[in-house]
Amino acid sequence: MRGRNMGIFPDHKYEGQTVCQGPPDMLGQRLAEVGMQLRSECHQGLGYWDYLFFIAIGFVIFSAGTVSAWVMGVLMVLYERYSKRKSEELDSEDEEETVSRGAGCGGGGGGGNHGNGDLSKQGMQV
Repeated sequence: MRGRNMGIFPDHKYEGQTVCQGPPDMLGQRLAEVGMQLRSECHQGLGYWDYLFFIAIGFVIFSAGTVSAWVMGVLMVLYERYSKRKSEELDSEDEEETVSRGAGCGGGGGGGNHGNGDLSKQGMQV
């Protein structure tokens, strides 16, 4: 390209005088006239395989996100079950200690079966 259209703030008075020096079939033509032709010849578009690649990568990312969310959900459920079972074991150990201390001290007070209202699990305290 030839012309004085250089620098950060180009002068607009030289805009129509900028001419092409290549490719050879556009030699000497003004840039304003061949702008769209240059754009179509110089800018590469996406082909069939490019779009297929984007679709494949998108599917892989979506699948990985779905699988990781499912795995995290399963791990959360397993952890909840583990922590619930652990707390039930600790509660039953505390209850056994309380009952054995109460019977040993002679201060009965009516027994240790003060459940939480769940008839299937007698003797559980909240």
